Amino acid sequence: MGKRHPHLPAWQWRSNPKAHQNATLEVIHLIAVPMMVLAFLLLASGIFSNTAPNAVIGLITLFAALGLQHQGDKLEKNRANQQHSQRF
Repeated sequence: MGKRHPHLPAWQWRSNPKAHQNATLEVIHLIAVPMMVLAFLLLASGIFSNTAPNAVIGLITLFAALGLQHQGDKLEKNRANQQHSQRF
């Protein structure tokens, strides 16, 4: 149970689907993930310090990051469907 895999990075990338190797998807993830972190920090800061502008900006940023992730997921599904249809 607590045994580490001897080649953890190689094992992780071997199970990574081919659709994730698209440059557009990589850029979307590189933008959306830090946006989510920033949104969470702004939202938490706004809630705990009772500043409404921070909370509102954090919430808007969170929805924007989730929208980017959704677009990336749609692109990934379209690419997977195209690759699947080309095989058959």
